[in-house]
Amino acid sequence: MRTRPLPRWLALTVIAISLPLILPFLYVVVRAYEVGWERSIELLFRPYMWDLLSNTLLLMVCVTAFSIILGIVSAFLFERFRFFGKSFFQTAMTLPLCIPAFVSCFTWISLTFRVEGFWGTIMIMSLSSFPLAYLPVSATLKRLDRSMEEVSLSLGKTRWQTFRYAVLPQLKPAIGSSILLIALHMLVEFGAVSILNYQTFTTAIFQEYEMSFNNSTAALLSAVLIAICGMVVLSESVFRGKVKLFHSGKGVIRPYPVKKLTPLQQIPLIAFFGTLFTLSIVVPFSMLIYWLIVGSSHDNLTDFASFFDAFGHSLLISALGAAVTVLCALPLVWAAIRYRSRLTVWIDRLPYLLHAVPGLVIALSLIYFSVNYAKPVYQTFIVVVIAYFMLYLPMAQTTLRSSLEQLPQNMEKVGQTLGRNPVYIFRTLIVPAILPGITAAFALVFLNLMKELTATLLLTANDVHTLSTALWEYTSDAQYAAATPYALMLVIFSGIPVFLLKKYAFK
Repeated sequence: MRTRPLPRWLALTVIAISLPLILPFLYVVVRAYEVGWERSIELLFRPYMWDLLSNTLLLMVCVTAFSIILGIVSAFLFERFRFFGKSFFQTAMTLPLCIPAFVSCFTWISLTFRVEGFWGTIMIMSLSSFPLAYLPVSATLKRLDRSMEEVSLSLGKTRWQTFRYAVLPQLKPAIGSSILLIALHMLVEFGAVSILNYQTFTTAIFQEYEMSFNNSTAALLSAVLIAICGMVVLSESVFRGKVKLFHSGKGVIRPYPVKKLTPLQQIPLIAFFGTLFTLSIVVPFSMLIYWLIVGSSHDNLTDFASFFDAFGHSLLISALGAAVTVLCALPLVWAAIRYRSRLTVWIDRLPYLLHAVPGLVIALSLIYFSVNYAKPVYQTFIVVVIAYFMLYLPMAQTTLRSSLEQLPQNMEKVGQTLGRNPVYIFRTLIVPAILPGITAAFALVFLNLMKELTATLLLTANDVHTLSTALWEYTSDAQYAAATPYALMLVIFSGIPVFLLKKYAFK
């Protein structure tokens, strides 16, 4: 099929959207080059660097592995078995997404300092991240056709062989996306690992930045982190493979039967989900309420003006950031789907490369360019929204793509034959058709922006706070009672986008 030429106005739009995405790469190259070869080799091959590398990689591998295992096991148990409390636990397993990771860490470390270090970080981060594997795998299992499994069993294959060769390949896209999301998140996580006193590349970059404002050594460390992130992205594409899976039979997909368990068989499942619920939800909520009642820093609780200022700032820049991100993602995905060419595909992939860049590096690059070339916008919400757009554009693209790909190819042609202009067609035909996808994309980006800490911490002025930065400052000073209202508000408002996501994105 011949590719349609990209309209000039759309080409200019997607190029204009893509240009700011190059800034972080440019910053890392320029600043790392300033370090010099001899100094770079000295910095890269010191023992401290190997400690950071091993800490970061171990954290990434272990948290990703535990989260994927917990997510897959939970999804299989929910989709294949019926047991007491199933509906409650299905909802409860999505709730950890409502609690930012650094809020969970704050509640756990206020309970016991034993969670500091490697194993505590692994446990808390796995409990926070496993819904990112559970939701997509569960959605895939709902759409899985049991015909392939029946054919495999009829050919004499064992249950394990059937799972490995007939079921697992169909789950690979969902598992691959989860691995990518969790692994990259672990590589760039800053707030949670800082609270738990676990040294990684991001904490080292932040320390270098604080010790010597805007220094080149932080850029050199960032270059190493970007290289690791690039390898993770490449590994995910290898894991996913090039095999395309599709349902080729006639009629509707035959879902798997749900097996009812005996009361005795239900006990291990209820114990498993009860433990997960207790560790991931009950403990954080209990500690928040505990510190609200018995904390010693109650004086700050009466500062309602600061609290509502922080809440207003969070709401404003998260909504602005999500709106800008979704609006920018629309033309990129539309051009890549309807006007596929090397240019549109390359521009569509660029945000995914940037997604491998830590928020810390993006924030440092924006500080560098705004201080040197756009001083009036330095430490304003304009820079913060640009950083949000850079950080979360791939999330909006991924969610919008599935909606846009399902639109009939000739929908615009029908509108054109009726004499309507492109804007009218887009407003009255395209937007209503993809509204659930737009809602899901906005909810996903908004959810992450409400919890965003690193870029917000670096890019906002010292006297401007959001819920996450205020929470960070109070927990850093061990003022747990004062931090609790901010944490509770973050959790409550994160619940709204999680509900929208479950309704529109993972139904």
